[in-house]
Amino acid sequence: MDLTSPEMKEIGEAIVVLHRDGTTQGRPLLLRLWEKHAVDGAPIQISTLAHYLADTEAEVGEELEWDLKSLQAATGSRASEDHDPVSADLASFLPSLHLNVGDCYRRLGDLERARRHARFAETRIGVLADDPYGKLIRGGLRRLQARL
Repeated sequence: MDLTSPEMKEIGEAIVVLHRDGTTQGRPLLLRLWEKHAVDGAPIQISTLAHYLADTEAEVGEELEWDLKSLQAATGSRASEDHDPVSADLASFLPSLHLNVGDCYRRLGDLERARRHARFAETRIGVLADDPYGKLIRGGLRRLQARL
């Protein structure tokens, strides 16, 4: 995964704007990049963009749609099944993606699918390092499991 490519640098800059300035400023940048990369972009680009676009949605159903697009880019499937990543460098995305999908299903009241995605996240969480990101995802998974 080349996070230093011009495309990923541009995506990273849009994510910084989203975090720094909020949805009003960040969402249009992410949508413009989505239009640019959604068809021919690398899976890492598509998955990253969809993942962050999910965070800009106010409605859970729309958030889930973006999260499923992110999962599909990373695994080649939107199904409520556990699939390997399309490339090894996306393996560390899967725990977070399944966590996000599971939480959306929980908020929509589909507890069966929520539990399924929580199990998938738990199965794949071992790829994460014991660093702040890994701790964040592990904590999120514990909270989701407690709510289910």
